[in-house]
Amino acid sequence: MMKPGSKINLIDLEKKVFDIKKEPVPRGAWWWWFWLFFFDNPDNPEKPRQLMILWSTKNVKEINCNDLKIKLTRNHNRNTLDGAVAAWYFDGEKMHHNFILEQCNININEEDKKLSSDSAAPTSFSIDKTKNTIKIGNNFEFIAEPGNKNEFTVPTYHSNTYIFDKGYSIIRLNHLNLRGKVNNESIQGSAYFQRVFVNAPSPPWYWGIFHFENGGILTYFNPHLLGISVKKDISFFDGKKIHEFFDINVKRIDANGKEMPTFTVSGENENEKINFTVDSYSQSSWTFRKKTLGAIPNKLIYNEYPAVISDLRLINKETGEKIGLEDLGRSVKNSVINL
Repeated sequence: MMKPGSKINLIDLEKKVFDIKKEPVPRGAWWWWFWLFFFDNPDNPEKPRQLMILWSTKNVKEINCNDLKIKLTRNHNRNTLDGAVAAWYFDGEKMHHNFILEQCNININEEDKKLSSDSAAPTSFSIDKTKNTIKIGNNFEFIAEPGNKNEFTVPTYHSNTYIFDKGYSIIRLNHLNLRGKVNNESIQGSAYFQRVFVNAPSPPWYWGIFHFENGGILTYFNPHLLGISVKKDISFFDGKKIHEFFDINVKRIDANGKEMPTFTVSGENENEKINFTVDSYSQSSWTFRKKTLGAIPNKLIYNEYPAVISDLRLINKETGEKIGLEDLGRSVKNSVINL
């Protein structure tokens, strides 16, 4: 359900993703390019390996991330952005927090369709038609390409203006097939991408992205403020059809004896209802600190949980037809809660 001023379009990713010349950068504006990779873990298939990397810049003088003080200079040259690169990596057994966390120049080459950093471990993201290549130092190379094309997996652009110039835009790819090498080992899996430009205050949110073995995809998004939901939606592509829900509930359960939280999510529309359970198996976080108006301390904690869906039921209320986890295959997911 789109609000007035909201726009959503199919796009040519190769042309759009590095085109930043006309993007406004008011004070407080935050830009990021974000990749999330899910790939096989032969030693423990129930806990897929995951890696997240993002390149980011923010129009503030200073921000502290996980105790790294980042002082930023407003650069009017859109080809070189003063920013940072950050990553975490779950290797199948252990979470490597701050796998990368470094202030750097982010170089944007629209002609070559490439983004790169001059960090200690050089990183890059480039596009050649529909082939996306992401490199981290000498030991990580990911190649993400479209698989089965459908309306839920094609690149989309969505923007929304709330008031005056306050709003956001997002380029999103819900699913790509993944191959590559990690420490000279060939890997396979799936990937998710987003480019977000935001220049408005962001409330806390629950967000999740799920990929299933049969090609199914499920996402949910639930920003909330003072316990009241600002937006509620679940989008579920079962491999053939998209199911959408705008009346949803997300609950976090911190059970005794469990190291990581469980999330239960439910939704309902006129014809269907859905329920699923998400079991997280690792966690990483980014703690941002800055002073609002130069004096008032402000803190945001962004938690990310590699997880799997342990139970799912979609029921057609009219026919009784059901779709369950057994119809979709194993899932891999990243569930995010921002506090």
